[in-house]
Amino acid sequence: MKTKATATQVYPLALAAWLVLTTLFRAWYAAVIELSPDEAYYWTWSLSLAAGYYDHGPAVAWLIRAGTAIFGDCELGVRAGALVCSVVTTTMVYLITYDLVAKRKHAFWAAILASLCPLFSVGAVVHTPDAVLVAAWSIASWAGMRALRTDGITYWLGTGAAAGVAVLAKMTGLLFPFGFGIFLLSSKMGRTFLSRSGPVWALLAGAVLAAPNLLWNVAQSGGSFLFQFHHVTGGMAFAPHRALEFLGGQAGVVSPILWFGLILFMASAWRREIRYGRWDAFYLWCLSGPLFLLVLLIASVHKVEANWPAVAYLTALPGAAWAWRGGLWYPHRLRAWAITAGAVASIFAVLIHLQVIVPFLPLDRAKDPTDRLRGWRELSRVAVAQADALGATLASEGYGPVSELKFYTQRPVRYEKTARRLSQFDFWDALPVEGTILFLQPKTTHEIPKMCQAADDRWQLLENSDEHAPLRRADFRWWVCTRNTNNE
Repeated sequence: MKTKATATQVYPLALAAWLVLTTLFRAWYAAVIELSPDEAYYWTWSLSLAAGYYDHGPAVAWLIRAGTAIFGDCELGVRAGALVCSVVTTTMVYLITYDLVAKRKHAFWAAILASLCPLFSVGAVVHTPDAVLVAAWSIASWAGMRALRTDGITYWLGTGAAAGVAVLAKMTGLLFPFGFGIFLLSSKMGRTFLSRSGPVWALLAGAVLAAPNLLWNVAQSGGSFLFQFHHVTGGMAFAPHRALEFLGGQAGVVSPILWFGLILFMASAWRREIRYGRWDAFYLWCLSGPLFLLVLLIASVHKVEANWPAVAYLTALPGAAWAWRGGLWYPHRLRAWAITAGAVASIFAVLIHLQVIVPFLPLDRAKDPTDRLRGWRELSRVAVAQADALGATLASEGYGPVSELKFYTQRPVRYEKTARRLSQFDFWDALPVEGTILFLQPKTTHEIPKMCQAADDRWQLLENSDEHAPLRRADFRWWVCTRNTNNE
């Protein structure tokens, strides 16, 4: 009894201490590193709160608005919501694993592995819609398991509400009811609930929470649904080697040993003996395996983003902990493998975090994902100095540069549409083009800025920085455009 009581107290306390320490570190790190273009873009959303946006659901904007209301318009304010979501996600991994294996020790180490995984550790700082998606998905997964065990109305409502929040974060949230439906239809345990009211209450709760965004998308003739559909299906061409490249990349962002363990669970836990013998493990497979397979199929015909299967890994992790602890296999030296997996994940995460602050890996900028987190403060400082000297206002092309300049200068920045993709800026009212404008043009564009080609305008190339210019300045041409009101 003493040993059991000690385990009951020690592991939750150890997890709490771990969460406090990692959150404090991540808060410092979040305040130090610069915003990525996407983060700055979502910050601009938070200045105009709505029920939906062109690219994704509104949850990320709402969280950023809350964070900046507390900490101000700074990096920590933008990222505070991601820090909170990471605490929720890690806690839910612990609770799901404990419900599955009934051992706090195993649940603790599963939660630690989740927080060390590079994909989730980076996502705990860099604030994207995935932070809310993963947190809400984890709550829905845990509440769903509890609902299936107890048939309690509170858990059913919690499952639906969390799934609704996941939809508010990202369209991927719609795959949660899809996976849950697979479980209800394909397992003996699941079919017993088809004639009960619990799943209906969950569906209603989710629909109520997601309704504002769903109605917004209807009013916008598809909105983010249409954008994501084109994003996934545009330019499809069958190329099996892409799927192999995707798998190799995923092993890197998750860490190889941990990723291998997750893949083996998703490849095995669909079998009949698990569907009928361990419905809870099969339930986790339904929320991970089909989603990962879908992303893999898309990867064979279209380039996919590294974060797309994140929620599949999240729900596979507790299942893998069960499978590798005797649920499916009895491997030798499991403790050594677990320690090695954690060590490798930690090394990968540390290398990524260091690369952001002190880029030491000899990577080409185009292939270094951390490059997007550097140089924006200096670029904005120089842009402000130049604009003040010229008596000009700022402008740029594309949502990324405009958002970065807007955040780091805290000034209005005029937006010019890019041919590469639409953004929320294309649907907001444009700022009037008046007086002198300092236009920062990405070098990926080779024409004179349209803002400088308007009738009665005069323009000149102020600077065409070469590759030896300071970081980020080398990416832009600097134009000065003056409205000629006298028709000279």
